[in-house]
Amino acid sequence: MYVTLYQWLVKDGKENRFIEAWTTLTQQLQAQVPALSGKLHKTQQGSYVAIINWPSQQVWETQKPNNIDLLIQKQLMDTVEEVESVIAMQVVKDLKALVN
Repeated sequence: MYVTLYQWLVKDGKENRFIEAWTTLTQQLQAQVPALSGKLHKTQQGSYVAIINWPSQQVWETQKPNNIDLLIQKQLMDTVEEVESVIAMQVVKDLKALVN
């Protein structure tokens, strides 16, 4: 599994539009990559952080923004004050909680 972490500082008053655009983009990617999962978080400092799980690095590299709706991507970026970080990483160990 491969994980990407994105962190954005969203413009004041644009939070709902950002969340809507992020949701739409992530759903479009999920339609192309069934194993993909994404979670959006908000830090105590106000940044938004998305953690996306990909089946592999190769899938991440081939499913980048050129395969998603560019209008929605632009709408997301129009809400962003600053992209604070983009980190890509290989999962070394995954200790999932057992659910009964």
